[in-house]
Amino acid sequence: MSDRHKTPRVFASGSQKRKLQAERNKKSEETLSKTSKLTKFFKSSNKEEIPQDPKKIVGDSTEDGDVVDSIQDHPETEVSSGDNTQISKTEYQLQDEATFCGLKNDIGLWPANITKEMIEYWAKKGSAELQNCDKLSMQNPVLVYQDEPRDSSNFVRKCTKNMFTRRNKNQETVNRFWLCFSPSNGKIYCYPCKLMSTQNNKLSREGFNDWKHASDRLYDHEISKTHLESVMSLVQRGKVTGRIDQELAMQELQQIEYWRKILRIIVSTIKFIAERGLAFRGDNEIVGSPRNGNFLGILELLAEYEPILATHLKEHANKGSGHVNYLSSTICEELIRCMGDKVLTEIVSRIKKSKYYSVSVDSTPDESHIDQLTIVVRYMEGSTPKERFLTFLPNCGHTGEATANALLKFLGDHQIDIMDCRDQSYDNAANMSGKYRGMQALILEKNHLSAFVPCCGHSLNLVGKAAANSCPSAVQFFDFMQDLYTFFTASTERYQILIEKLSKKKSGQFYVLKKLSDTRWSCRAEATKAIVEGYSEIEEALTSISSDIEQKDIVRNEATHLLQKMSSLETALFATFWNDILERFNATNKMLQDPKMVLESAMRALESLKLFVESKRNDFDKYEEAAIKYLITINTYNHVPEREILYAYEAVRSRFGFLNHIEKMDVENLHASAEALVKVYEDDLEPSLLSLIDAYKKDYGKDRSPELFYYQILKDQNFRATFPNIEIALRMYLVLMVSNCTGERSFSKMKIIKNRL
Repeated sequence: MSDRHKTPRVFASGSQKRKLQAERNKKSEETLSKTSKLTKFFKSSNKEEIPQDPKKIVGDSTEDGDVVDSIQDHPETEVSSGDNTQISKTEYQLQDEATFCGLKNDIGLWPANITKEMIEYWAKKGSAELQNCDKLSMQNPVLVYQDEPRDSSNFVRKCTKNMFTRRNKNQETVNRFWLCFSPSNGKIYCYPCKLMSTQNNKLSREGFNDWKHASDRLYDHEISKTHLESVMSLVQRGKVTGRIDQELAMQELQQIEYWRKILRIIVSTIKFIAERGLAFRGDNEIVGSPRNGNFLGILELLAEYEPILATHLKEHANKGSGHVNYLSSTICEELIRCMGDKVLTEIVSRIKKSKYYSVSVDSTPDESHIDQLTIVVRYMEGSTPKERFLTFLPNCGHTGEATANALLKFLGDHQIDIMDCRDQSYDNAANMSGKYRGMQALILEKNHLSAFVPCCGHSLNLVGKAAANSCPSAVQFFDFMQDLYTFFTASTERYQILIEKLSKKKSGQFYVLKKLSDTRWSCRAEATKAIVEGYSEIEEALTSISSDIEQKDIVRNEATHLLQKMSSLETALFATFWNDILERFNATNKMLQDPKMVLESAMRALESLKLFVESKRNDFDKYEEAAIKYLITINTYNHVPEREILYAYEAVRSRFGFLNHIEKMDVENLHASAEALVKVYEDDLEPSLLSLIDAYKKDYGKDRSPELFYYQILKDQNFRATFPNIEIALRMYLVLMVSNCTGERSFSKMKIIKNRL
């Protein structure tokens, strides 16, 4: 027997077999990639168009309604429904990663081997989205041509926008539509030659970045025979006529255009209904039924004036599950979700652009008894602060830790840096405002610059409620107001008597009785105003009811009891007093609810209200004269202890307050305040802070906030680069949340959706 270690190998080893198999597979893939596929000549039922550039889907306007209005009439996100309808993300079923890269708007990311799918796609689409000749794209540092040594003046050559135009001999300017710039590698390419030319040169293959000789090289290229042939071939490729599959291509284009028109109508209808808070569904989803809801009903109305929609409803409606029509309730929900995601993405992008922001969080149970946490963010759009609702988060828990974790998770999921948060505003509940385990304390542990500012509106409401409840006579007065409202509104007959008496006023204008609000104290201003304005008419109505023998005894007795209370001097005095207090209270509260309110203005409004209330302590004689002619026993009123709320805002006010009255400060105090602000925000600000303030501190009008005035100057006169520190300081200040009223408004919308819709 021979030694097997000395016998020559007859068969290939396992490693050699694997190498041979890999080479065969590679050759097979190259052959297949060059072979046209039969399926490319047919249209699949689940294919739609390539999504448009997100910049075209959502605009950059900064008005209040622009976030929603900027969504175009056709969606781009993939959805599915019970009727097997799909809105696909791409026009073609992408075969591999190379084809996907070839559909990107960066020509430098295209694969070396140009596929027929890429040629078909870009021949139809054109080169507008590939040029990337805007200033932001060209500021990329990779634009520097590193092969050429820099001179002593450190002059750097780079791509300019002038390269994308050509000046003819007669001085006319022509755009070079064929020239495209790649932001990823900083090179320029010839778009037609990249797709159609077989010659190997820099403009058609690896890219060109010899900026010193770019002008001559581009001129030589655009008059070359190869370039002209590539342009003509690409133009011919984009045309349907003359192709071997001309009829199939025409049919495909007709189908695409048909479904685009249908989707535009459907998406516009959904936007119309959603913006107005109307219900989508009815009792059924049958086209032609009078009970099919607003969505199908509006489509039926539009079909009377839109032939293509009428044909669509006739041929595709009421076909049952499995038939594509885009009319089902499932599709409505999918489209609403797609539009909502797009709006949220746009708001998040604007928050990141602003960098600094403040956050407000509140919660309330919905109709299904599930606690919903609302998140509202305030940031700068242009020169104006904006408050935007972001989302509802269900079942987050009631503890400060659970709420803080929910907020941090949401911000992290959307890549919003918590370190850029400069303010947090919540109500005065212990789980939110607690000093040790409250939500604000936990957020402060993450970011010590996220100052806590209690909601001014909520704090003001608590102060008013506590002040009134500390006086027993005031409690009895408001109970009397509620009894009066209940008495007249419990019976249509009694309410009609009241209206008849009030309508006889000489002015012709009258106020009806209002129910007291337990949650918003300032709303009681309308109730007290109705009593003061119609005091004598209400007495006449009570007298008429108490003396009417046809009324029940219990009704007459109650009317007599209310009349006796209303005829007392104490009731009249309280009515006039609380009318003045609550009228000013309500005006201040509405001022604090303004989303554009800045903290210093809010502080001044609260201080003004405090002084107004204190001044009323010396006006007892005036109110007693206004109460007129009734005998009373003067009561001794308990002293109302002061409930101070302004101290909660002093910490933040001490940092930025000087920006509101810098015209009254001397230079020394002004710079001391600026230095103190820099010490607090040392990671954001530099010591040179007050140059702009010194230049413009006497120019703002008295009808506007100085802080907004200075920021408006920075934006309008493009001073941001000149005075970056003052711009950052103002931006941090203006994003401070004053109240969480925007969150309360989101609860109102949620109740409409849950209860009525």
